[in-house]
Amino acid sequence: MRNKRKNTLSVPLVVLEEPAAIDYAHLLFSSNIPLAVVSNEYSAVVPFMLGNNGRTAAFVADVDDPDQLAEAIVIIERRFGRVDSVIRYASDVPAEAARAS
Repeated sequence: MRNKRKNTLSVPLVVLEEPAAIDYAHLLFSSNIPLAVVSNEYSAVVPFMLGNNGRTAAFVADVDDPDQLAEAIVIIERRFGRVDSVIRYASDVPAEAARAS
């Protein structure tokens, strides 16, 4: 039987390309904060799959391909709830997180 409970959590989707975004993803992951990560390289998402605490969704997809990105977002929203932000560049990392690193 499928879980019919509606997820109400919102999570960031972090694109594992730029060092600042990768550092932010590691900060959230190590703090057990729910997040989703995506990269076009399998090796980039593996650390988020290993030791996964159930609060992280990791995907290999081309974020420059609208269909692949949309498919990842649909899966994330089914699992967690709303994707509230996409963190791809250093300028996307929340200021308080950037100061902490």
